[in-house]
Amino acid sequence: MHDDDGEDRIFIFLKAICFPIILAVASILLLRTNAKKQESSSSIPGNPRGKYPLLGDTIDLLNPNTMASYQVSSRHKHGPIWRTSVLFNKCIFVSGAEHLHQLSKQEQLHRNTTACFPPHHRALFGHHSVLVTSGEEHARLRSLINPVLQPSLYEEEIRMAVTSFVSRCKNEKDYFPLVDAFKQFTLSVALRIVLGEYRWQEWMKSDNNNTRLVALLDDFSIWSKGLLSPPTSFIPFTASYYAMKARKRIRNILLEVIEEEKEVLNSRDEGSCNRNQKKSLIERLLHATTNNAAANSSLTEEAIVDNIFTLVFAGTDTTASVLTSAFFELAKNDEVRERLQACVEKEELAENNNDAADEALRAFLSEVQRCYPAAPFTMRNIADTGANGIDLGDKYGRVPPGFNITYAIAGTLLDDKVSYPNPSKFDMDRWLKKKDSKPTQNWAFGGGCRTCPGRFLSVAESVALLRAVLSRKHGFQWTLRRDQDLNFSYTPGYFPKDGLMVKIETKCS
Repeated sequence: MHDDDGEDRIFIFLKAICFPIILAVASILLLRTNAKKQESSSSIPGNPRGKYPLLGDTIDLLNPNTMASYQVSSRHKHGPIWRTSVLFNKCIFVSGAEHLHQLSKQEQLHRNTTACFPPHHRALFGHHSVLVTSGEEHARLRSLINPVLQPSLYEEEIRMAVTSFVSRCKNEKDYFPLVDAFKQFTLSVALRIVLGEYRWQEWMKSDNNNTRLVALLDDFSIWSKGLLSPPTSFIPFTASYYAMKARKRIRNILLEVIEEEKEVLNSRDEGSCNRNQKKSLIERLLHATTNNAAANSSLTEEAIVDNIFTLVFAGTDTTASVLTSAFFELAKNDEVRERLQACVEKEELAENNNDAADEALRAFLSEVQRCYPAAPFTMRNIADTGANGIDLGDKYGRVPPGFNITYAIAGTLLDDKVSYPNPSKFDMDRWLKKKDSKPTQNWAFGGGCRTCPGRFLSVAESVALLRAVLSRKHGFQWTLRRDQDLNFSYTPGYFPKDGLMVKIETKCS
């Protein structure tokens, strides 16, 4: 025992001496590396904290309460473009619709940026996910995925999920958290689309498959929590550990469904396999794979699984965030609510969808996305592709490879007074088409070659749900509970801290 105690003391002593030395050496090396980068971007104003690459502005940017306000205050201090350090690397923030437009054009032209995700996020999404891939592989995946995400392909799934949501809300007798209801709704839409409405209904009827469906819903919830937790999947009983376990279980179920669909595809005549006749996302992705002989234009089973994880993530929290903000705004803005109800009522009286109601609902949602940005920033790393970095114009110069570059989305949407006059005012009219005027740019879904591929599907879900809820025939009204915390924070998505407690009062009629 005495020898062990002596060895422990020696180990503790060495750790106490060596660890600070190693940290100091690493800091010096990072400072020297970043000092060279600093010279290349000396014309860009910067935050003094950006000189410290181990910290910089990381805390302010990743703090759920300051993600948006950090960008607005930095714009006021430094202008639309500024430099700092984030996540152990030098970083340039770009804000303002016109600057983002120029950055987006360069990124699409040269494809000289790479995905910027930590290793545990890459493991949770999967290495074939469109979120984490870059270059030609990223472009190839998008070319296969984008065509099967058209909203018109999934109208039945969206309609059934909306009907179920409205019915469930009307059955609530007391105050309940609307955020949870929206997350359940968006997850059910995503899984109806992935599995197909027919399979969803079959699984709901069968006891064995209903258990399978419940397990799938529960595991996606566990998996998504891992995206917010520290990278500790190697430590048992942590959120990351459980998330990776949940991912394995979800993957096994999805692979079983893929095998079932492959058998169906193989049993059909090749001439009868029409993509538009398919009912599920898995079927469409498999059809794209099996009907294309070119290996470089097909999706493997693992790629299908990885991108289902990506699409479920992108289609749940982000859409639920937009819907939460929309209902919050409607609860406190009687003028806008009455205006939208009148548009929907006019549509109901005409007994057909009209462009005016659709345009008004989309304009309202665009303004919601601007005032309550669900995804406050997106970050990339500038790759060394021969394009020699990113050119930010004569005033700011060129940003060399190795830097991170960030689309400051919240700073743009909340503070760009040129593109969004009087930005503190909720004004849906800014999105309505005007004669001889340039359309307003919406950066809520990102930009460049990494714009959210499911953005049109997200908007279609939101429009369908708003149309149903605002209907005087079938919809309902809601009131906010007074004694609740309505301060929003990022979790991810942008949600009020008490979950937006509401009570269903009456039908709109």
